[in-house]
Parts: sequence; structure tokens; C-alpha cells
Amino acid sequence: ILGHESSGIIVATGDEVTDLKRGDRVAIEPGVPCGHCSYCREGKYNLCPKMQFMATPPVNGDLSELITYPQDFVFPIPDD
Repeated sequence: ILGHESSGIIVATGDEVTDLKRGDRVAIEPGVPCGHCSYCREGKYNLCPKMQFMATPPVNGDLSELITYPQDFVFPIPDD
């Protein structure tokens, strides 16, 4: 599945999601780092060697009706 530059509307959240709610308009960071390597611990997650990037095999992209994504990489955007 292609696609890595996306925005959308939250349709549901998991039990542990605290910063987002149904109906929120959001932009999505296409890369999700491991969170544990030295780069991630130093705040340089863009250099993570285990980065999972949308639409880069074997990771699917976001050109689909629904996706599931970690809260830390989903950002609210204004309605306008």
C-alpha cells in the first residue's frame, strides 16, 4: 500500500490514548522509531536504524480507508 504524507480524522482510539479523541483532525508522522536505541534516547529519532517508515517495504503505506497508528506520532491540526 502506497502513501506516507497523510492527514485524517480520528474515528476511534485505544484505551490508553489520552491526547486524541474521535472527530479530531490530525496529521501523521510517517516514520515510527524503535524508541530504545541510543539515537532515540538522545531525541534524534529521525536517525533510528530501526525506523518503520510508511510505504517503505515491508511496511504498508496509508492510502487506505483506515489505519491504526501510535498516539505519539499523530498530531492535531486546526479545523481551518
